[in-house]
Amino acid sequence: MNDPRGCDPEAIFELADGGLGTRREREVRTHLRGCPECRELYEKELNLNAFLDTLEFAELRSRSVCRGVAMALPTRPLKARLLWAALALALLLAASLALSLYGTNPAVFAMNALGLIWGLVSGFEDVVRTMFVATGTALMIALGVGALLDLLIAATVLALTRRRAREV
Repeated sequence: MNDPRGCDPEAIFELADGGLGTRREREVRTHLRGCPECRELYEKELNLNAFLDTLEFAELRSRSVCRGVAMALPTRPLKARLLWAALALALLLAASLALSLYGTNPAVFAMNALGLIWGLVSGFEDVVRTMFVATGTALMIALGVGALLDLLIAATVLALTRRRAREV
């Protein structure tokens, strides 16, 4: 088990998926009777599995979520999230220190990187705008012709349906 109360999110996910042995299932169910947090997690996993069962996947025919995906859901303990946040902050500080020792101001570096990204985004925006201006008339004509064809098809289907109804 992962903590002093005996909580084990992975075992709860496996119980919801039906992947535990008889003895382990009994242990986890006993724990669920006395732990409201784990019982809530178990109910959420059951609801998620029920929702996934209603979906149709072309290449995936599993009734459950991959264990890695399930563990990535926001069910991790607060302690684990704080440790990841501390690690990210430590890496950010180490990168800033390395840039400073190299003679680069981290704030200037970040602003230059943001400027580069903004330049790319605005450049793509200009390209898209130019493409729409160049093809705008052709797109309007194509949409108009398509709408007229749709009306013609609908009128033909309606006429044929009425004709068959009269014949019957």
